[in-house]
Amino acid sequence: MNLITKFDIWKNWSYSKLLPTTAYSSIFAITLTAVFVIANLIAPYPNIPDNLGLISLKLDYFAKHKDEYNAIFLGPSTTYRGIVPNVFDQLMAEENREIKSFNFGINGAIAAETDFYLRKIIALKPAKLEWLFVEYPERTLEQYINKNANSARGIYWHTPRQTLLDFRLIMELKQNLRDKFFAAYATLKSCLLRTFWMGRFANFWQVKVLGMKLFLDEIPDYSRLAQESGYYAHDLQTLQRHKSWHQFFLDNLKDDYYQDVEQLKQGNISPIKPYSLKVLKEMCQYINDYGIKPILFISPIVQERGSTANNLYKQGDISPLFAFNDPEAFPNLYQLDRRFDFLHLNYQGATELTASLAEEFAQYLGREQGTGNRE
Repeated sequence: MNLITKFDIWKNWSYSKLLPTTAYSSIFAITLTAVFVIANLIAPYPNIPDNLGLISLKLDYFAKHKDEYNAIFLGPSTTYRGIVPNVFDQLMAEENREIKSFNFGINGAIAAETDFYLRKIIALKPAKLEWLFVEYPERTLEQYINKNANSARGIYWHTPRQTLLDFRLIMELKQNLRDKFFAAYATLKSCLLRTFWMGRFANFWQVKVLGMKLFLDEIPDYSRLAQESGYYAHDLQTLQRHKSWHQFFLDNLKDDYYQDVEQLKQGNISPIKPYSLKVLKEMCQYINDYGIKPILFISPIVQERGSTANNLYKQGDISPLFAFNDPEAFPNLYQLDRRFDFLHLNYQGATELTASLAEEFAQYLGREQGTGNRE
């Protein structure tokens, strides 16, 4: 009898409580969502957030000095660590070309993020900007992608447009479906956190209440950024983890590095990724639409990560391409004493890369001027 009574009680509860419980839960979820959406409309993301580390520093400085520059270098960490604007400007001056350039390279930037900041730079309407050098970063599935999804930086650039762009780039990759699923989940999560204001609330709580740091990379101070026009050499970093990684690279990975260099010399055929080509082509067209000349370049990397720019150039795109990922043509840039690790150059290597870029750019301008004179 007791068993029957207990069963009847549970049965009665389940049917009588399920509907109101579901209704109350739905009302709570809808109300909470509405609060976040309204909060996002009332207090949208600022044009220059102050919690993005290096990006905030560069955006703030460039916004204040945007009309001083006529050339910008935009790309991932290989741009940030590889192009020295002061050296570039000096070498161009020796060719009677008045250039003042700024390095807007961003550590770990991917294609959708680069496209986002490209549009922000142009939206600032820099009065003298004539050339925008772009190093297109191939989309990869980062090891800590879900961690990045929760970061202030990861949330900030995930507008609906950039999220869709990134999602399609993920689907184009050759990785297995499991990896693609987690990458797509992470990019959607960042978009939802941005759209519903939850990301800003979480970042505020982490910083103001818990005292956490939202970024761990070492960044230069404002005066150093101004002095170097956005460049910061790996050699100047003081964090022990950077020094330890460089020493580990020299002590344990140099054989792997030379093996990668030899493989690069074989001239492997780069796979064509149609959507990546479309993204890069639209980036170049967007730059052109504002009367600025897009210039593509590829740093002296050892992995095959310049395929999109190469393939776009082979298709006859009008944007010039300066490719330095050729150990045969630029052997000095692949010497171990010019490297910080597999991807990045040290200051000496960056200076030599910048000199090579300045030389090729001066020759390009000469050809363009000659063509204009003939016309």
